Amino acid sequence: MTTDTTPDASTIVRSAKAFEFYAQKVWPWHRRLVAGKLAPRCSRCALSSHREPLGADGLCAPCRTAPSVAAAPKRTDHAPALQALLAAHQGAGRGAFDALLLFSGGKDSVYMLRRIRDEHPGLRVLALSIDNTFMSPIARENIDRMVARMDVDHLMVRHSRAFMAQVFRHCLTHLNADGGYGTVDFSDGELILDTARRVAAEQAIPLILCGYSRYQVENGLKLSGFESPRTRELSDRTETAGIPLTDITTGDGLRNWWRASDFPAERVARMVFPMAAWDLEEDDVRAAVRQWGLVRGGYDSPIVTNHALIPLIGVVDVHQLGYSSFEVEFCRMIREGKADLQHWRNVFELLEYTSRTGMFVRPPVDQGLAMLGLTHADLGIRFNS
Repeated sequence: MTTDTTPDASTIVRSAKAFEFYAQKVWPWHRRLVAGKLAPRCSRCALSSHREPLGADGLCAPCRTAPSVAAAPKRTDHAPALQALLAAHQGAGRGAFDALLLFSGGKDSVYMLRRIRDEHPGLRVLALSIDNTFMSPIARENIDRMVARMDVDHLMVRHSRAFMAQVFRHCLTHLNADGGYGTVDFSDGELILDTARRVAAEQAIPLILCGYSRYQVENGLKLSGFESPRTRELSDRTETAGIPLTDITTGDGLRNWWRASDFPAERVARMVFPMAAWDLEEDDVRAAVRQWGLVRGGYDSPIVTNHALIPLIGVVDVHQLGYSSFEVEFCRMIREGKADLQHWRNVFELLEYTSRTGMFVRPPVDQGLAMLGLTHADLGIRFNS
């Protein structure tokens, strides 16, 4: 039985803050005592050996085959094309808005909104936030602060708790080979995009702006460039993460997913990914939003601003895969010089350790399980203490 309670802010913030402090300040010393219980990791990108076997040189296969950051081939610069597209859409909407910007309250969407407002003041933007009913209270606080500071038109859409619990529960109990990242988080993301598609079509907004990174676009959505193909936008969704929608929900629940056939083609918006076009380093984005005073230090971490089930997803991954499936994205960023090796190695190792002991993560994990009507046994979780 699920519970329709709001995620407890104190539980989330206290656990996340303690985890992050411990990861960076204490774990480098603690790990010396428990190193023998941890999986070996790639010395260059910190990827777990449970994901990729390591060679005698201590490197994973992606690091052995990938060129160094300095020698990597130059990527296509999509920023000028994005600039032209945004400029062309100023005043192009048939209704009150030219662009629908997905706004989560995290640092990437904060950065995207601020930069687009600065560079394209003539673009009439409606910020859209999706409350999946497991939203981090800090994310909601960030959203409210940013909307007030930027004086931007804003819409919040909330699906029912029963529907969202149905989606998360099914995905958590039917993980694909990419774990929680490729099943639970991916399906949540697809629902967010589908919600934006429907809002844009209903309000005749011609452009959707989503803050996915280049990695998320290329590896998650399997796209190149910074725009979703028109054929995809004009297609009805029938599955998510390889799971038929009818296995997850029926009846009214199916209407929450995108059906392009409900609208004339001219009402179907283009979907673009500005963060993928800009291809920025994580630290640069974090520094910018802090300098602008839009997100307070410590409130821009994905551990704090992502939804309340992230700790549960991470723990399930470790118990079922031996590592967090989110590692793959961040390890690629490390290889490309866009994220800090030591910072994320500490996070990955501490998550691996605490997923076994329950330290820091057990309160939000138990809260998430109660909200979904699941137990430790349902997901193969066994804490040592």
